[in-house]
Amino acid sequence: MTEEPFLEGRRLARHTASIGLLAAFALGFLGRFRAALALTLGTSVAIVSALWLAEVVERLSAAREGPSARFDGKFGFKAALRYAVVGLLLWGAVRLLPAQVPWLLAGLSTVLVALVAEEIAGSRRGQRRSSS
Repeated sequence: MTEEPFLEGRRLARHTASIGLLAAFALGFLGRFRAALALTLGTSVAIVSALWLAEVVERLSAAREGPSARFDGKFGFKAALRYAVVGLLLWGAVRLLPAQVPWLLAGLSTVLVALVAEEIAGSRRGQRRSSS
């Protein structure tokens, strides 16, 4: 992890979006449009959460390096507001598509799938470099 946390978060968001879109297209191709919508909503919430979390990590790492970042009430309010927005989005998605909650959860899990895929790809690149 040599990049800035926010840049890593953006790369992870791109990988998550591509995995989510592929899965949603597959579900749409099979005629499961409500499931595809639930998966897309879950993936969207997961991407927003990952980007927000990457921003928080970047701010925390900046605070460790020097006094440039201050933590005040505004920082705490923004963090609480972000989680409230994510909670409202998830609540709305469950109310909109109550029978598709497993697909919503699958969409939320795409970030984990993208992380695992990146780690596998990174370890393979490391093995190739060490064997060369």
